[in-house]
Amino acid sequence: MLTPNASRRRVNRPRLRPLQQFESERHASWLELFFDLVFVLAVSQTAQILSGDEGVTGFFKFAILFVPVWYSWVGYTFYADRFETEEFAFRVLIFAAMLAVVGVSLTLANAFTPAGDVPLVICYFLVRLVLIVLYARAAYYVPLARPYCLQFIVGLGASLALFTISLFFDPPVRYAIWLLAQILEFATPFLNIKATRLIPIDRSHIPERFGLFTIIVLGEAVLATATALGQVQWGPATIVMASMGFAMAACIWWINFDFVEDNALRSGSLVPRFIYLYGHFFIVSSIVATGIGVEHAVKETQEAHLHFPTIALLSGGTAVYLAAVTVIRMVTGVCNMVYVRITTIVLSLLMIYLGMFLPPLAVVAASLLIMIVGIWIETRYSPAHVQHEELSGPAPCEHADEATVFKPRIVGGCEECRKNNYKWVHLRLCLSCGHTGCCDTSVNRHATKHFHKTGHPIMASLESGERWAWCYEDELFVPDPRPRHHVEV
Repeated sequence: MLTPNASRRRVNRPRLRPLQQFESERHASWLELFFDLVFVLAVSQTAQILSGDEGVTGFFKFAILFVPVWYSWVGYTFYADRFETEEFAFRVLIFAAMLAVVGVSLTLANAFTPAGDVPLVICYFLVRLVLIVLYARAAYYVPLARPYCLQFIVGLGASLALFTISLFFDPPVRYAIWLLAQILEFATPFLNIKATRLIPIDRSHIPERFGLFTIIVLGEAVLATATALGQVQWGPATIVMASMGFAMAACIWWINFDFVEDNALRSGSLVPRFIYLYGHFFIVSSIVATGIGVEHAVKETQEAHLHFPTIALLSGGTAVYLAAVTVIRMVTGVCNMVYVRITTIVLSLLMIYLGMFLPPLAVVAASLLIMIVGIWIETRYSPAHVQHEELSGPAPCEHADEATVFKPRIVGGCEECRKNNYKWVHLRLCLSCGHTGCCDTSVNRHATKHFHKTGHPIMASLESGERWAWCYEDELFVPDPRPRHHVEV
């Protein structure tokens, strides 16, 4: 019999959290909120790069460096979505990752220089190394997720090897290797498509996490506006300009939290999910760009016209933001009022040209008006949003009616293994007849053989602390229909 401390350690070890159906709706943990704070610094550092040089060179440096910053946050967010625990080791590793992210943030400004490349690569190496260690622990404790974890261990490990090798080469070869390493990181979830598709995500947790990161970059945009106002002579024009800049941030918030659909996360296909994921890179990066555009517009209020880079950041950033939101909206099948979005995108792009002939206040006022009119039309005429029941667990399948047996007909192990004196690793329960078989990690895989023999579609885990079921017919995780007292061991 397990002692209370041993039982607590077992429950707190890495497990697939989205399969715990009894967690009806999951929110960001205090540790995740603390983790996000270090990315406030990272976002701020990339924004300062763009603010200091809004030309082509500064823009490309910002865009290139924002990729690893954002993707580092994504990597830890999706790991925590599936495997977060309250154990000591997990917390210490996350604190180590946070410290490494601080290191990356402080080395961004000197990137692409002989003195700055080595510290940046070392700090980024540590950020990714901690994530690899976390996936290795999950693979050890969660056999079910080993194929999924292995692709990240291999993919991220190969990427780190490339970053390390790059230090032995001079630019531009070094930066070409960086690009290859980053592409490999993006490709990592596709190394095992089946595992990526089968391991579920939390459909209430992930949208909230992306929303929180969007709040971080919106805060940076507001801060940029306030900083600019503090550096110029206050007057009616500069105050109006800064106020309109804040109003644009408010409109972005409104659009993001009222009209960005998360239906893609409920799709059985990976394509909508990854469009939702990578679309958010353009959402958050364009918000930063727009905020820097407003910052420079405040500084240029008294001039005859805004500088072209300022107009490009302001109107181009707005257009990219609206385009990313529209694409995410379209892939989810929510196509109502798309013509309104397309119109606002086109008008924002036109402002890049027309803005060179208009006074500064008129350019920002036009961009703000485009957003306000778009929001008003969608709010007034768009059909009501369909409300979804947010559950952490997976969606049911059409074979749910066949899951009626919740107790094993034989207690004490795998039925076939006991007869033949074989060993097993984990046990699975057939919810159609009560047969107990060993898992696919076991040598004989009697649970799977039972399905092929009988056609009984759904089996569930009999392991202590695990609450999940698997449909062989549809090849996906499904809600565990067993009452709680039949699950706890």
